Amino acid sequence: MKTAFMQLTPLALASLMTVGMIMGCNLFSGKASLSASEQAAGGLPELNWNPGSDWLNVRDFGAKGDGKTDDTASLQKAFSMLDDGVVIYFPPGTYIVKDELRIQKTNPKGSEKRLLGTGIYGHGRSTILRWEGKEGGTMIRELGMLHNRVMGLVFEGNSRAAIGYVHDNNSLFETHIFHQYVAFRNFREYGVLSENNKKDGQSTAEIAFVHSVFENCRIGVSFTSFNDYNYTFDGCLFKDNSQIGVECIYGNFYVRNSRFENNALDVMANPEHGSSIRRSVSVNSGIFLNYGNPVAPITVEQCFVANWKGKAAIVSRGAPLTLFNNTFKHKSPDAVPLQADSAQPILMGNNKLIGPAKLNSNSLTSAVTVDLPAAKPILDENTSFIPAKAVLPGKHFDARRDFGALGDGRADDTVAIQKAIDAAKAHGRNAIAYLPTGNYRITKPLEFTGSNYGLGGSGLFSQIIYAGKQDENAVNVHPDGELTLENLSVKRDGCSIKDGKVSWVGTGADIRQYPSASGSRVRYHGIYVFGKYCHGPFTLGLRLEDLAAHDTVILENMEGNIQSFNSGAATILAPISYEGTVWVKGKARGGFFGILTRLATISDHSIYLEDNQSLIASDFYVEQALPNTITLRGNAETAPGRVTLSMPKLDITRSDEQKASDSVRIENYRGEINFVATQLYPPKYPARITVDGGQAALGIFSSFFYVKSLEILPSNLKFNLLATSGNCEFNTALLKTPEARRDPAAACNALLDLRHLGELDWQLNYPELLKK
Repeated sequence: MKTAFMQLTPLALASLMTVGMIMGCNLFSGKASLSASEQAAGGLPELNWNPGSDWLNVRDFGAKGDGKTDDTASLQKAFSMLDDGVVIYFPPGTYIVKDELRIQKTNPKGSEKRLLGTGIYGHGRSTILRWEGKEGGTMIRELGMLHNRVMGLVFEGNSRAAIGYVHDNNSLFETHIFHQYVAFRNFREYGVLSENNKKDGQSTAEIAFVHSVFENCRIGVSFTSFNDYNYTFDGCLFKDNSQIGVECIYGNFYVRNSRFENNALDVMANPEHGSSIRRSVSVNSGIFLNYGNPVAPITVEQCFVANWKGKAAIVSRGAPLTLFNNTFKHKSPDAVPLQADSAQPILMGNNKLIGPAKLNSNSLTSAVTVDLPAAKPILDENTSFIPAKAVLPGKHFDARRDFGALGDGRADDTVAIQKAIDAAKAHGRNAIAYLPTGNYRITKPLEFTGSNYGLGGSGLFSQIIYAGKQDENAVNVHPDGELTLENLSVKRDGCSIKDGKVSWVGTGADIRQYPSASGSRVRYHGIYVFGKYCHGPFTLGLRLEDLAAHDTVILENMEGNIQSFNSGAATILAPISYEGTVWVKGKARGGFFGILTRLATISDHSIYLEDNQSLIASDFYVEQALPNTITLRGNAETAPGRVTLSMPKLDITRSDEQKASDSVRIENYRGEINFVATQLYPPKYPARITVDGGQAALGIFSSFFYVKSLEILPSNLKFNLLATSGNCEFNTALLKTPEARRDPAAACNALLDLRHLGELDWQLNYPELLKK
């Protein structure tokens, strides 16, 4: 990650913080959500694990979990056994902790000092770590991890501990950390703290909290440094936090499908790059959002905010704000939904008022209103997002224990793994063909077919290494109903990367999914394929080919290249994904390809789209990419498409500071191309968008040009530019846009695309919301 350049002035930062002080598995189960009273009682569902054969049980290290015994020493002994690929398992119980527990790699076997691909699993509401140590203590301090998973634990501060979980990087950069079904309660200071990187210059980025609870802390979660980027909160609850629910200082974040209740301040935001709050609820808090940053756009979309107690529901100043499809409800007609600086660029539309007489308290001279059709009301005061039940793998058919796989990287494990897959398929009932941590060399493609079962492992270090023909796929997926691939990685024997360049010439994929005969829903969770940190945009990865209208794919917490070949009729949703290239091509139409959170780093192409294909992304973050990182191609013969991208950061690396390079290259694309709430970066370089062919309608809305200059080519291109800026105390961009138009109607389709993306998220991951 790059270190950022901009810093908020002390006065602005003090003002931002003062407002809050004054106010005093299956990733998405699709099951009914817990009611507000159930959330108050427990907050998390029960996770009924079938433990893997390679998991380490804390009871085997002497932990009792009886709510009486001091388990500190036993738990520390278990954590000291963590190594790459190891899973620590907590059976149900209450584990007493009286001193700080430390998680770190204790016996490095090389230069890598961080723990990679580990897991810490509990049973959800029935697995509790309760602090009974000195007042002001810290329960867990983590010192350097990558690709880690923490699931199914309640961290109980007992109103004595100061901090529940500290990401103390110990001079090590952390990325891709996933939390699910965890709760942080009753901590005097922070539920979760990503420690300030002034200490060592390192940060924690690409961190996700899914279906998690932050309750009765001073601050629920705080990330306070540059490079604390891409924090995702999905389906969370923030309740009764005395100062702040989510505190972002210099990082950036994406909150969606979350409930805020009775916090002094729900979200305090000074992000360095674009951020968003989407499809969330706030009830009885002081202020919903206090935002102030001059260079980072922010979006508030389809939220329901009721009965705020502060001077306004949203306090905003600085870079462009996108505000649409929200509902503000208050018993007082004098209540103020929005208090914004009069000159702040704002793009807004379809914001509904129930009670308040007007949306804003002052004149907004740079606001643009888009006439949007009304959205069906879905959220209200009682909406919650944490599911009442979590769906987990059933019976394990263990490739090593039951079928003789060795996983030593030398033996041919093809037959053993295929037998495990076939046995899980025959059993059905959500069984899993399980690969314990190991290197499983195979020489022929694995055939994953049928429905109602899964293939998975313990995480990053459950590795399938394909040593077969280069033009074959390592795993062939032929679904006939629901299938799940989870927590494993697929690699190629002989494929190497040197200085970013890839040595591979084959046409095969790591995983290739084919169309179903009558309908499918395939979920990829925690899957690692080729594509990270290299210049191999069209190499290997996950390939979705010729999928039909009755095929649905969900990509959760996965990493690597994603290829959609002639699958434009299918439904594809990527809630959380990282790294590599999204490559879309083919003539098929009529489906939906949507991306929620995604990061691409050091990529030739973050997006490579052909044949006028369509794509919608709400929070797609790009950095250190090569020129033309967004390439959109088409032709006059193929039906027109539409691309809508909200990009918190669009950053390319250049060799010459004075020479402009294309951040976006559009070649004969036919259709609409919209950028919403996008930040062009970095400030010391010029940027350029080139549109060739004369068939694309370009729109740039509520964005900030954090660059030296911006040029749109050809210079006579007529495009729409609304509620957008490049000027602030930290940056003055020279905008070469003589033909820019300012037609509010031009932004309608872009905002509707984001609305439809949210509706698809609900349809696939929160279907109970749509039953109202």
